[in-house]
Amino acid sequence: MRKIINNTRATLRFILLAIWGICYLVLLIIVVVISKLTLRNNKARMALAHSFFNLFIRGLHIIAGIRIHWHGKSPEKAHVIMGNHRSYIDAVVLPVSFPAVFVARHETKSWPLIGIGATLLGTIWVMRDKKESRRATRVAVKERLEDGLGVIIFPEGTTGPGPDLLPFHKGMFYTCAENGFPIAPVAIEFENDDLNWVNKEWFIPHAFRNFGNRQNNIHVSFGPSFSGNDAEKLLEDVRNWTQNESYRLRDLVKK
Repeated sequence: MRKIINNTRATLRFILLAIWGICYLVLLIIVVVISKLTLRNNKARMALAHSFFNLFIRGLHIIAGIRIHWHGKSPEKAHVIMGNHRSYIDAVVLPVSFPAVFVARHETKSWPLIGIGATLLGTIWVMRDKKESRRATRVAVKERLEDGLGVIIFPEGTTGPGPDLLPFHKGMFYTCAENGFPIAPVAIEFENDDLNWVNKEWFIPHAFRNFGNRQNNIHVSFGPSFSGNDAEKLLEDVRNWTQNESYRLRDLVKK
């Protein structure tokens, strides 16, 4: 009986999410076109798109039964947001108060609806196995930050089950150290381990199974701002904070 209830709930949520996603995408396209015609400032255009993205996130949380438990305080001005990577859900649990763009794997650009929406929001697509793409990504990040935008990146580069972190890619830490960009670390922890998207599981079966849950509780913790001109130390400080906070959140949710 419980399986029937969960499958029915997941089906209804998928239908509602598809409708909500299509409506949002159509509205976003209109907003992007109008803003390009009326606003000359890129930051102003991104701020408008960002406000609609946050609206989409709030609706998605309601439909999908996602409840965020906040720890710490999100930075008020533009930062590089760096978090541990657990699932595709991570992208919709980090609403921040300033306009920000994501750095994401190029493979997800082809995902239906998601790829188009992310591109319209200014996502920087990176092919991590190509040196030229990684270099171009660092240049694009620098340009966005100099424009006053924030950047959200998952330095592990792929998802892991936690709480132990995977190795961090170093490139973005050198970009931040060389240009004085501040980093705000984030730790993400799920109360339900099944929300972790690992082991090359297909997206649809994983999402269907978890959207059938009555509620999905996610803990998100913002850390202090880190900055400095020593990239290696910056990486060490950010990683240590994220690792320790991941352990703390894991202990908290497993009590």
